[in-house]
Amino acid sequence: MKKGSFYTVLILIMFCWVQPMLAQVNHRHFLFAGRVDLSEERFVDAIRNFNTAIASKPDHFEAYFFRGIAKFNLSDYQGALYDFNQTISMHPLYARAYHYRGIVNDRLTNYFDAKTDFIRALEIDPYNADLYVAYGATKMHLNDFEGAVKEYDMALLIDPKLSYAWLNRGIAKRLLNRKEEALDDMNKAVYHNHFDLDSWLKRGILRNELGDTAGAMSDFNQAILIDAKNPLVYFQRAGIYLQNGDTTAALNDYEYVNILDNRNALTYYNRALLHSMRKEYEEAGMLYQEVIKINPNNIYSYFNKGIVSYEMEKYQEAIADFTHAIDLFPAFVGALINRSLSRKKIKDEAGSNADYEKAMAIIQSVSGESQKPEALFSRYADSAYFNKIIELESDFISGNILPGRVQYQQIDILPFRSFVVALVETSPSGKEKTPSQKSYSDLSLSQLNAMLTGNLKLGYISQTYLKHENDDSEVERIQSEDESKISFNLQKFLLGTINQNRHNFNSAAEAYNALIKDKSLNPFILLNSAVLQFDKEELTLIDDEYANAVSITSRKEPLISPTASEMREPDYSASLQSLDLLIYSYPDNAFAYYNRANIKLQQGKHHRAIDDFSEAIRLEPSMGEAYYNRALTLLYLGENKLACSDLSKAGEAGIAEAYSVIRKYCAK
Repeated sequence: MKKGSFYTVLILIMFCWVQPMLAQVNHRHFLFAGRVDLSEERFVDAIRNFNTAIASKPDHFEAYFFRGIAKFNLSDYQGALYDFNQTISMHPLYARAYHYRGIVNDRLTNYFDAKTDFIRALEIDPYNADLYVAYGATKMHLNDFEGAVKEYDMALLIDPKLSYAWLNRGIAKRLLNRKEEALDDMNKAVYHNHFDLDSWLKRGILRNELGDTAGAMSDFNQAILIDAKNPLVYFQRAGIYLQNGDTTAALNDYEYVNILDNRNALTYYNRALLHSMRKEYEEAGMLYQEVIKINPNNIYSYFNKGIVSYEMEKYQEAIADFTHAIDLFPAFVGALINRSLSRKKIKDEAGSNADYEKAMAIIQSVSGESQKPEALFSRYADSAYFNKIIELESDFISGNILPGRVQYQQIDILPFRSFVVALVETSPSGKEKTPSQKSYSDLSLSQLNAMLTGNLKLGYISQTYLKHENDDSEVERIQSEDESKISFNLQKFLLGTINQNRHNFNSAAEAYNALIKDKSLNPFILLNSAVLQFDKEELTLIDDEYANAVSITSRKEPLISPTASEMREPDYSASLQSLDLLIYSYPDNAFAYYNRANIKLQQGKHHRAIDDFSEAIRLEPSMGEAYYNRALTLLYLGENKLACSDLSKAGEAGIAEAYSVIRKYCAK
């Protein structure tokens, strides 16, 4: 059961705090703007406004408190904890800060700290029903269900119409096996809030447990009327259809779950099992493959896919699947026996006999014990490993998550690309179009921008944000500028940046090479040249891999791609040389360190990459991309705690992608 079902939602209280007349106008403006964003669930925008409010008045608690709420709603619990700590240090009697910090501590499984926070909050505000509900949730997570019921009793004494208190008390009683009492409470939850999806869903599950499948089906149908794009409801309803023997309806519901939540491996797995039962082996095999894409260590998907391949007489594929299962767990008797049978089908008698003998030896070694795979796993592997190789991802993310909940967006988890000096998009008024966190400047670049005219402006921009086209009218305008407005060298550099962005690498390189002696442009040319050299090397590698795929001459002979042994290692030496020179000449250029770190990542030098990302952050503390990339590197190295701290800082700096990674690796 997910913890979220026990919590009250953090409710934004839009109260007015009387400030002295001397309060800074910009502080109040950004605080108000952030609260508006928060109320409309634009959480990333809210954080940006609260950051500005905090910068203008760092000793005022409100901005920290509201920023903590925004972070919580983005699943950044560590970041929320920091902000609520700051709030409490400034306002030790603010009950809501203890209340919300208690919920955050609970999410972080700091249960003692959560209880301490709730007790302190109740000392300040003893008639707050929501506090008792939150405290009850923590007691449930400690398996103190009787204690939880007492907290919910208190909440209902204060507010008898509090639907989620009835619901949570019902869940607690269900866990105490007092199912009829639980049903009474859930009935009251539905009565007091007819439009609460969770109440209908939980009551439907309980009704099914009590044998009332018709009532359960009715509740799930009602839940779908409330939210037709919630995958968990369809998943539960599919179970009822299965109990009624209607596999077609069950498959339809499961399929819709995957339409809404395309990373739900558990549902792909269930669909595959049903198709196998119906002897629809082709469909089953494809669905097991989807599970493997999401959970590549899922041993049962390889095993079952092997059985499907065997049934379709694809014995080589079956052998490969059983081999994957055995690689994950060498003592998997079922996989060894099935691989033995598959090898026998292709006349590999020696391999078949070897597998059979190994399986028999394992069985004899555990004689008297159950030969089910789970028993062997528990004997030969620790629980952490066991969990890893049988896991099936199933977040049941709603298909209609509001735009503000960016942590639920599906993203490819990739590092941000390197920074280049490029033209920043501007509107006709000259205002920058690119969001401020996506474009940076420093003293040298500010001096260069002072030489530009009109709406032209340069910034340090990650290639991740760049579009590979430019307005031709902009190019024409740069070309038409006379030297009284923009120097010839600066004009040539601007055109070089445009050509680089358009992947006209030769034209860009010619421009940069001609300008390398211009000291005012030297740091920017070195940075851009290093990125250009890196990109060219990457493209050359791709071209090598697909050698001769396109030819001007007409060739009749077959095209031969290089073998793996002939493929050369990438050579980033030219790019690194440019960056080393840039760092030597301009040691305060944060973007040089960041770009060098990205190259080291490509080379597999993870610790050295972390060193350079750290230096980039020291020089440019607002560079969210550096925090994000360092976090991904730390995740790769298994340093999840440090990574989650960096992801929080990246999100705070405006990197919305950080919240998707936080949800996956830090919020569970």
